[in-house]
Amino acid sequence: MKIIYNNKNYIVLLMIGLGILTQSCNKWLDVQPSTQTTEEKQFSSEQGYKDALIGIYQKMAQANSYGKELSYGCLDVLAQLYQSKSNANTDTYGQMARYNYTDATVKSTLSSLWTTQYSTIAQANYILKDIDADKGLFTGVNYQLVKGEALATRALLHFDLLRLFAASPVASPAEESSSIPYMTAFTVNPGKVLSRAEVLALLEKDLKEAEALLAVYPTIDQIKDNAANTSLEVFTMFRQNRLNVWAVKALLARVYLYRGDKVNALKYAKEVIDSQKFEFVNGNTNTVNATSATSNAIFSTEHIFSIYKSNLKDLSDRYFKTEAGAPENEDLFTTLTNLNSWYEIAVAGHAIDIRGPQASNSRWNQFNATTVYNTKYYVGNNVTNVNQKLVPVIKLSEMYYIAAEASETLEQALSYLNKVRTARLIPALSASTINTPTLLEGELFKEYRKDFYAEGQLWYYYKRKNYSTLQNTVGGTMDNSKYVFPLPDNEIEFGLN
Repeated sequence: MKIIYNNKNYIVLLMIGLGILTQSCNKWLDVQPSTQTTEEKQFSSEQGYKDALIGIYQKMAQANSYGKELSYGCLDVLAQLYQSKSNANTDTYGQMARYNYTDATVKSTLSSLWTTQYSTIAQANYILKDIDADKGLFTGVNYQLVKGEALATRALLHFDLLRLFAASPVASPAEESSSIPYMTAFTVNPGKVLSRAEVLALLEKDLKEAEALLAVYPTIDQIKDNAANTSLEVFTMFRQNRLNVWAVKALLARVYLYRGDKVNALKYAKEVIDSQKFEFVNGNTNTVNATSATSNAIFSTEHIFSIYKSNLKDLSDRYFKTEAGAPENEDLFTTLTNLNSWYEIAVAGHAIDIRGPQASNSRWNQFNATTVYNTKYYVGNNVTNVNQKLVPVIKLSEMYYIAAEASETLEQALSYLNKVRTARLIPALSASTINTPTLLEGELFKEYRKDFYAEGQLWYYYKRKNYSTLQNTVGGTMDNSKYVFPLPDNEIEFGLN
């Protein structure tokens, strides 16, 4: 596996030390990469471990990870959410919308995604390699936090690789289906491709250990409340931008639902919901205007785990805006007709949905009837407003959707689903109307599309359910050849297949 670049005693650092910070916490999130340092020096102190851990989050914020492709980029292109890719586009995303995985630029994008995820896993494994032996370096609960977050990171990255490069759980048996390597050691040797069942078992083991370690610090500080904080003690701050204990529980809920274990999926989703650590935005008072210092178009109070993307403005301006007289080739937009359909504008009480195009505080910029841009990633000039530099990875609404899908009765399921609907200012669903599992699934599908636009989760939903037809598609009938990403050519060459 050509994913790790190690020269015996050297590791490329991904950030500089936190101790030099003298301004706001934003600068902690914005630190730039340093040069090389020896392993012995890097892990000779607690600070070195912290630096390496935060370096992981910086790698996860890269464009070929959660900073673009695994959020609003290729995953939503694959889910057919962007009308801009419906014509005979010859660019990367145009070919990706047609599931043309043999296209050179598409192959390069998928290979880069694979390499970035595994190199980030390698960074986590590098931290974990000697951390138990170095436990005496740590003060307070920092050993538990660093180790727990490194384990959780390793699990999250492997899980998303599994969801992308392996078949859907309902498309092939877990014991027989080959998937991906699960790397638990810092090594340059190729990993053995495991079955989906084996990968899920290792995922569960890492997450359960992480849950136990991180339980020592259940506190969550809201990102929006820390924007102007000048404290130098930032390691226990901005917990929503870290794989905190609640994020681990939420990830366990996601993993158990994927595996078909609805009992445990419901258990963990409820633990996150009942913690009351996260809250839905107030649909009547929330501001979404990027020029406002209090703008929160990304609904940050609902983030269980999100990525801080310091250059989000550059990407937002590139893909979700146009300064030209017409949309540009790279732009990602949809049509007003699509949006009015998706957000059910014609249905009584739905036009005011705070996620939709007709909301009084709309998160959509209408260029014309056939070109409408999403504005949740718009960034203004308010440098202290960290809400404008976030990409959500796990949100509170998903916990309610998981709880609804995993509930034993339709009445219980609707109680969870209606919590999100009423928070979005649309009417609750009636048990007399939604009275079959099929009708419930239809409503859940619509909610995933409404709530996770430009966030990447709809593709995972389609694949987990093994939908044969996607709405608004230009890619034809779905099957494993489209749902399963091919292994990068160099991985096949080096024996992973």
